[in-house]
Amino acid sequence: MATGNFVAPVWLTPPLTVDQFLPNAPATPGNVGVCLCGGGSRALTAGMGELQALAYLTARNGASLLSQVKALSTVSGGSWLGVPYCYLPASGPADAAYLGTHNTNQGSLTVAQLGQLPAGNAGVPLTSSFFSLELIALQAYLLYEFDNVPANMLWQTAIALNLLSPYSLFSPGQDSAPTDMFSYDAQTLAAEVTGPNPSLATETAYLYADAVGTGRARRPYLICNMAMFLAEPGTDVQALAPVQATPFLTGITGAPAGTDANGLTPGGGGVGSFAFNSIYVAPGTSSATVAQTRQWAITDIVGTSSAAFAEELQNQIAQWLANPAELGKLLLQYAQEILAWIEKHLELAAQAKAKAFVRTLMTAAGADDMAVLKFSFTGLQDLIPAYYYWPATNPAVIGQPQPTRFADGGNLENTGVNGLLAYGDIDNIISFINCEIPMTAGGPGVADGNGGFIPGTSIIVDDQLPPLFGYQPYDATSGYVPYAGASNPSNPMFAQSQVFACSEFPALLQGLWAASGAGADSAPAVFKQQLAVMNNPWFGVAGGKTVTVVWCYLSLVTAWTAQFSNNAAVQNLIASEVANAQFPHYSTFQTSLSATEINLMTNLTSWTVVTADEASQVFSSLFA
Repeated sequence: MATGNFVAPVWLTPPLTVDQFLPNAPATPGNVGVCLCGGGSRALTAGMGELQALAYLTARNGASLLSQVKALSTVSGGSWLGVPYCYLPASGPADAAYLGTHNTNQGSLTVAQLGQLPAGNAGVPLTSSFFSLELIALQAYLLYEFDNVPANMLWQTAIALNLLSPYSLFSPGQDSAPTDMFSYDAQTLAAEVTGPNPSLATETAYLYADAVGTGRARRPYLICNMAMFLAEPGTDVQALAPVQATPFLTGITGAPAGTDANGLTPGGGGVGSFAFNSIYVAPGTSSATVAQTRQWAITDIVGTSSAAFAEELQNQIAQWLANPAELGKLLLQYAQEILAWIEKHLELAAQAKAKAFVRTLMTAAGADDMAVLKFSFTGLQDLIPAYYYWPATNPAVIGQPQPTRFADGGNLENTGVNGLLAYGDIDNIISFINCEIPMTAGGPGVADGNGGFIPGTSIIVDDQLPPLFGYQPYDATSGYVPYAGASNPSNPMFAQSQVFACSEFPALLQGLWAASGAGADSAPAVFKQQLAVMNNPWFGVAGGKTVTVVWCYLSLVTAWTAQFSNNAAVQNLIASEVANAQFPHYSTFQTSLSATEINLMTNLTSWTVVTADEASQVFSSLFA
């Protein structure tokens, strides 16, 4: 990793367009953006099926839809899939292996076939027991106690070891800190990074998968969404500012209210992505001199985008401290795998101590033996990612700058739609809502402002959708109530997310419900809607234009299961998954999935997209 002062480009926004960064990119008919929402491994696997469907479908020009997507906006679990896809190295798996391919004859699949994944598939890391939250927490414990990984980098490092290392996208150095950076292509790297900073020329830099002569399909402009905590005057609620990382810049492109950890007003643009997590030193001409101890890495963006899981790690470790016997049982169950993990991931000097610790707990006979289980940090705050931030507009030299805490992108806006709308040249959006909450009939609906409810809106949808239209998530007593004028709203962090008029929300509910067969789930829940975009300074979204949005809501479609009507073994398998694990709405915190669960999900979501498009060209018509 390189330490010192560096010169980095600075972009002031808005306005913001994809074409300002990719002026010579191939044509993207329809200017279509795709959103992969958050939701952990469920979102990753559902997204795999959706992207393989877009790779299978073609536009009128004969090229695949996926190869003509202009931008890809990812959040949390969606980032687990989308970021590695954009950066797969030449030595990595073929695109067809990583995403899988759409199966046009799913009804013939056998249970054995559903239990297998191709080498290099994005789902393979999820099948490891080490990707369960229990064992990720154990990894975090070992990394902290024996490898000196800082508490605020534990989640990011665990994600890198599990999801990025298999694709050679993690280059750990001392204390397992990433020693790499990322950019777009060789020309961009030279012009914006290594040219102005020759000392970075020898550092590992990951470039776009289609930009290194591999013959891969064209990649869309990546927008990886996360959030930054703000100190907001006059309120006890700590707000979040939207942060996006792209191959070119990382920063807060809007103008949210509040201040960062150093009392500065955030927003207004970003800095060259390699130079994020830096200390501002001096201004330049469309640039700045910054000080860094290492460069901003793919590890940082993928881990921070999904940082909500850090709380689960803290909770698990707290349980072990209260009841060490639970950890002892886990160590006995996975003894050989854990010892092998230590040999693979810890420095040689730390391995002996770590192995001795594990063996002591495995053979503990009493409280004295369990006394080795300690943890020197005490609260969730320590596990929250923290990085140095300075605003692109009106930066200041701070004598003793403090890092600011960052959060999961889904804690603010889980669809990724707002990240796309910050770009003025996105005209059509495909929003994949790969959610935990199935769409069902409710009691009350959308409040009509007169003490009643709008007919046909008594429909419960996932919490991430209503805030885009200015509504609070569903409440069993009051239904959908606007944020505007609410004195004590639910999920107050979502209150800044509105980009579409309240009046359009009932049509979305009614459209998705009708598409699904009025709750029968007889057909894909896919609905196309033309929406006027509202001005949203918090996200840097300029109003005054109309976009077409295709909403695709995750659901178990009976027409999909009907494919297996002559396949009792697969029918029984699906029924078991529905009964025991709520397939396809797996819990967000069910991070480890079997190959069978992954294949069921990808086949369902790929079929959903292809079937909906074959019926009405709802997706391919966007690429006009």
